[in-house]
Amino acid sequence: MLSTTRSLLTSSLNSSLNSSLSRNSLSSLSLLSNFRPLSTNSATSSALAPALSLNDLTYMPGSQKQKRRVGRGVGSGRGKTCGRGHKGRRARSGGTVKLGFEGGQTPFWRRVPKRGFTPPNQKPLETVSLNKIETHVAMGRLSQTGSGEDGRITMKDLLDSGVVTKIKHGVKLVASDRIGPHYKRRALAGPGPSPSRGYGLAYPLDLEVTRASRQAIEAVEAAGGRVTAAHYNRLGLRALLKPDKFGDDGALLPRRARPPPKMREYYTRFENRGYLSVEAQLEAQLRRLGVEGAVDFDAMRRESTKE
Repeated sequence: MLSTTRSLLTSSLNSSLNSSLSRNSLSSLSLLSNFRPLSTNSATSSALAPALSLNDLTYMPGSQKQKRRVGRGVGSGRGKTCGRGHKGRRARSGGTVKLGFEGGQTPFWRRVPKRGFTPPNQKPLETVSLNKIETHVAMGRLSQTGSGEDGRITMKDLLDSGVVTKIKHGVKLVASDRIGPHYKRRALAGPGPSPSRGYGLAYPLDLEVTRASRQAIEAVEAAGGRVTAAHYNRLGLRALLKPDKFGDDGALLPRRARPPPKMREYYTRFENRGYLSVEAQLEAQLRRLGVEGAVDFDAMRRESTKE
């Protein structure tokens, strides 16, 4: 079609009539011959686009920064010394200085006095919220029956299920404002703490951790569970988390160490649910003997949380 139109316009150039119009039409046809339709199968086949080839590919304007060429004469502004000035340390190669160096005078970080200190004997605990534990139980990653005594969930179960990734000194149990997807149902109806406190737990869990906050203890016991705070030193914690390192039958497991004098008071107080408290030891002994219900430990727990 373009060739037919071109031949007609060429023949019209021989006549003086409409010669300028024919020349303009030929120039337009030469431009149209360089365009191709975007799509021949779509409704937009009439749209035209310029032909693209490999030699036309280039970077977007402004995306490439031109390299600075130095030492190309004084007229370039970066000649001779190349912008480094005359002599000195920074004029040489490798003449950079370390961060904070001020030419030999006392640097700023040494002029400022020290404040505070880092305790050398600190033992930070891994913080675990009840929200995370409840989520893992709901997903089936953590069983409500642990590997500890009487089905207690120990720190080994928390590590194996992925609730915590590593345990160096122990685990501290804390409560969050809203615990799990069952918070509203537990807060508005059913047993548990008052909704104004913002705690609620959907599963009764028996947990053994290094320490626990008062709100976490209230939330777990309101759902029918128990919390026990137990001390483990580095060797005891390693034996708990990796018992296979101490023989297949556990004959090489070390004896459990007692807490140091500074921590002994914490684990002997029943409001902290310490495992060395008289109430906790009496409850464990009655459970071993199969005598349950002789002492109302739930009432004792409620009284201890009110104090």
